[in-house]
Amino acid sequence: MDSSNFKLMSEDEIKDVLDKDLLDLLDAQGISEEQKTEFYQKMTQAIQNRVIIRIDNRLNDSEREQWLELIDKNDHKEMEDFLKSKNIEVAKLIVEEAIIYKMQLMSLYKQVESKKSVKS
Repeated sequence: MDSSNFKLMSEDEIKDVLDKDLLDLLDAQGISEEQKTEFYQKMTQAIQNRVIIRIDNRLNDSEREQWLELIDKNDHKEMEDFLKSKNIEVAKLIVEEAIIYKMQLMSLYKQVESKKSVKS
């Protein structure tokens, strides 16, 4: 199959997802500041969990033990150096996971909206 002709979203839709705030994309601008804060905290935690899983998946058993020891020591410089030595770019993983998360939420939102319009 030639994947160059297959598109899940148009370029404009992708740019919209990347450029806009998620609450704007979800038509949720009217929620309270408290709800926004809670939403962003949950989103941040979900993205962090995804990054942790991706880091864990890239480590072998002995590296994982080293990593856990560094976490227990809470030495951020050593943790950063360790990940760099394994060619793991945390900032890049965070950006990738944030984009994936945002697009997944948009996809779910569109599915819900399309089901609402079918029922109407």
